[in-house]
Amino acid sequence: MVRKDVFAGFTVAFVALPQCMAYAMLAGVAPQYGIYAFIVGSIVGAVAGSSRHLQTGPTNATCIVAGSAVAAYAHREDFMAIVFLVTFLAGLFQLAVGLLKLGNVSQLVSRSVILGFIAGAGVLIIVNQIPNLLGLPPRGSVFVFSQIGYAVTNLGDTQPIVLALGMGTFAAALVLNRISPKSPEGATLLPSYLLAILAAAGVTAFFGLQDKGVRIVGDIPGSFPPPSLPAFRWALIQDVGPAAIAIALIGLTEAFASAKSVAGFSGDRIDANREFVGQGLAKIAVSFFSGIPVSGSPSRSALLYQAGGVTKLANVISGVLLVVFAYALGPITRFIPVTSLAAILLIIAFRMVRWEHVKMALWATRSDAIALVATFVTALVLPLADAIYVGVGVSLALFLRKARVPRVIELSYDEENGFGELDHGELPSRPEIALLHVEGPLFFGAADNLEEKCLDVASRPEVQVVILRLKRARALDATTLLTLEKVSESMKRSGKLLLISGASPQFEALLHRVQMIQKLGPDNVFVAHATIFESTKEALDRALDFVRQKERLQTSDG
Repeated sequence: MVRKDVFAGFTVAFVALPQCMAYAMLAGVAPQYGIYAFIVGSIVGAVAGSSRHLQTGPTNATCIVAGSAVAAYAHREDFMAIVFLVTFLAGLFQLAVGLLKLGNVSQLVSRSVILGFIAGAGVLIIVNQIPNLLGLPPRGSVFVFSQIGYAVTNLGDTQPIVLALGMGTFAAALVLNRISPKSPEGATLLPSYLLAILAAAGVTAFFGLQDKGVRIVGDIPGSFPPPSLPAFRWALIQDVGPAAIAIALIGLTEAFASAKSVAGFSGDRIDANREFVGQGLAKIAVSFFSGIPVSGSPSRSALLYQAGGVTKLANVISGVLLVVFAYALGPITRFIPVTSLAAILLIIAFRMVRWEHVKMALWATRSDAIALVATFVTALVLPLADAIYVGVGVSLALFLRKARVPRVIELSYDEENGFGELDHGELPSRPEIALLHVEGPLFFGAADNLEEKCLDVASRPEVQVVILRLKRARALDATTLLTLEKVSESMKRSGKLLLISGASPQFEALLHRVQMIQKLGPDNVFVAHATIFESTKEALDRALDFVRQKERLQTSDG
């Protein structure tokens, strides 16, 4: 078992070294900060989380949001302390979500929003790495059109050597990945990214290209992460807090999706709240040990499982091994060209978008398409943190638009066929009794629609009783209760009756608690039984008695 964990940790560490350096570029910091984040994040995330295979470290999504959030502070002396602050705040939010057992908050970010965000982030990565690939001087802006304009305007200043190195790294990584032997589980055994950038570093060192205009990453300390202190100042907390929450939301969704994806193969059960506690603690720990934001990595988690990782020890080993690799490869990694890391990021950006999923979201429903497109467009024209909020806001707005219209089905009943759904325009066997089956949430947003439907049916001349079957209704609140009272009073004024069937014991207790049971009538509320439609049959008997009693009164008056 230990041998499998060592091999899996070794495999992941080899893949992580170039990834973490490249992701550090996305966050706008030196490569070593990505390595530090992986070392601490992988250890703390594994120990504190619930998943055996979730690999915690820098990811493209969290790093590009972090880079967008801190870009305005790049000129400040306390720039790294601000980066650590963003990391800390994101971790604090995730820790709070886990401790308060609010794991379902990750559902606020729909899959369509994530797809739109990832697609937008992929475009941003590609556009922002073009200057590095061409050998142009770095530029602070992270906005798409600004960067495109910069690259086009300065295209004549392209350095052929830099471009050749970058494209050579790009091609070498793809070829190595294609020809690499695979493990029985399908994992690529050759660390193609690492071999490609080390080859570029070797070429740079051998020909002295760093003296001919090729920018290199420089010395990368091969040591355990040094202590650091976030910039705990209230003004900065207010400025970067929204971006930190956006990073946390992305991290919650990314980590839980990664853990569940691997659990689908391993058979493990994932505790969302504990996972969020682990992710929060990992970010907080990273912020005090010179790291950038971390999250659960889908690709490295899958690789850890495919490489044979059995226990959490595999993640701990991968973190420790990365220190060894950074130290052992230090003499050559300092010569890694920035253009080579840019080339690796291009490959990552192309592969991070699941185009078949994008196509599915665009064609599934109008709501999915709107959420995806809104998030994608916002990611291109506004800071990435705003794209998350726009996507979540659009998703919630579209959800509420659907949820405010509960599904109301009119049923009929006869002794021979039982209950059945009425076709449009069809009358029930007893036109005096209308039976409405309600499904879905009946919160404040749905109250007006419910009232309109009930009163519309009650306004039919032949209808004397309306039975509301609430067996499948949920989320009833004070507004719903007031609506039911209003409908009941309106029907009473017309000499008609409102009955409620399928009421849960909790709903009946609520009616008693708010003293509404007397207004509706204790005999007019029927609690659900174990037998399906039993309470509705009782309501039908009550309705028939009411109708017959009215008929007798009318006959006697006549």
